[in-house]
Formats: sequence, C-alpha cells, structure tokens
Amino acid sequence: MSRILDPIRPYLWAAALALPAVAIWFAYSHGVSTERGRWEKAQGKEAAARAAQQKANDDESARRLTTQKEIAENAVQERDVALDAADAAALSGERLRQQVRNLTLSLAASSARTPASGEAAAASADLLAYVQQRLDESADGIARYADEASIAGRACEASYDALTESHARR
Repeated sequence: MSRILDPIRPYLWAAALALPAVAIWFAYSHGVSTERGRWEKAQGKEAAARAAQQKANDDESARRLTTQKEIAENAVQERDVALDAADAAALSGERLRQQVRNLTLSLAASSARTPASGEAAAASADLLAYVQQRLDESADGIARYADEASIAGRACEASYDALTESHARR
C-alpha cells in the first residue's frame, strides 16, 4: 500500500503548497479590489464636493455681476436725473441773467436823462450782470461736479457693500 501512495505524495505536497498560495492570491485580489472601491468612492465624493464648490462660486460670481450691473444702472439713472436738474437750474439761471439784463437796460434808459449818473449806473449794472453771470456759471459747474462725485461715491460704496456682504455671510 505504500507503493500506491508514494506516486501521489508529490501531487499532495504540490496541492498542499498551492492551496495556501491560491488562498493568499485570492485574499490579495479581494483586498486590492476593496481598496480600489474605497479609493474610487473617495474620489467620487471629492469630485462632487469640487463640483458643488464650483457651482457655489459660479452662483456667487453671477450674483456679484448682477449686483454690479444694477448698481451701475442706478448710478446712470441718478446721473441723468442730476443732469436734468442741472439743466433746469441752468435755464433758471439764464432767466435770472436775462432779468438782470432787462433791469440793467431799464436802469440805463431811466438814467439817460442825467448823463453823468446814467453812465455810472449803466456801468454798475453791467458789472453786476457780468458778476452775476460768472457766479451763476461757476455755481453750475461746481454743482455738476458735486453731483457726479456724490453719485460716483454712492455707487462705489454700494459696490463695496455688495461685494463684502457676501463675504461676511460665509
């Protein structure tokens, strides 16, 4: 009977050695596939988080752009209103200058009866009209500049507030 088992023994030894090697190979393969699955799952979560952050960034950029456009449009509307008001003030100033000219002419005509006093009155009235015109033009220019600076300042402040309020919300 020992003769019958002798030729089988090398195969048994080979099988006994191969069985743990195959078991180790299967365990290793299972571990690799498990870790690969974990890695892919972590990568998927990270990609989803990056996509969500990118969407949030895009939404914030769109909100800021919309806010900036609204602020710019409001500033243009304010400037147009201020320019209309300045034009109305300029027309009013022109009417005032015309009334001063008319007054000057009537003073000159009434003072024409006495030549010495008429020339002095006319010169004084002309000087008054000229000074009034220069003051009115200067005031118009200063008012326009002040309106533009005020509108630009408010638009700048609104832009800054719009940009920093979203930063403060985070």
